[in-house]
Amino acid sequence: MTAITFSVLFLSTLVSAIWLQRSSKGLAEQPRATVQAAALSCLFIALAALTETLFSQSTNDMQTLHRMLGNLAYYAALPMLVSALLVSALQQHWSRPAWGRWLIGLFALFELLRRMEQGELYTQTIAVLACATMLFAAVKIRQPLLRGIGVIATINMSLALLLFGPGTLVAELSNPSAYAVLLASAVPITAHVIRLNIQQPEH
Repeated sequence: MTAITFSVLFLSTLVSAIWLQRSSKGLAEQPRATVQAAALSCLFIALAALTETLFSQSTNDMQTLHRMLGNLAYYAALPMLVSALLVSALQQHWSRPAWGRWLIGLFALFELLRRMEQGELYTQTIAVLACATMLFAAVKIRQPLLRGIGVIATINMSLALLLFGPGTLVAELSNPSAYAVLLASAVPITAHVIRLNIQQPEH
């Protein structure tokens, strides 16, 4: 069952990454950087889902790769995707170098807290902050229909991260399959909102 659900997550996030990258053509430089950052985030999540499907029960080297890509997806890709939603909602886009610095900062913060043996707390902090940021971004979207879609994405992401994912606040509810299914829904919806919100004229 887990392999099936992570296969669904792989396909949904891979398609989202490709769609975002293709749809970024023709945008101004900074909005294009936002869309491409979201596309890269989706690609990272897709790669992690693929290794979960193929390598979770494989050799030590493959399990190391599986763990590394899983960390990349959770501690870098998800915060980047949520950040892309926020900057698109506020219409305050970052440059490509700024996105690069943010990605490096996320890597550094993860490594620092891992060395401090605060990994579990950081995992839960990521979950809470991601959901809170998504909700804030959703209510800041000007177009009512798109705002409603953003709220739906936030609900799905909140269920995935706060109840069933690695950073669950209720340990008894941890469920990788449910996490993958909800993420497979939340990520494409979030990608959709990011891309369409950039098309909305500023007032």
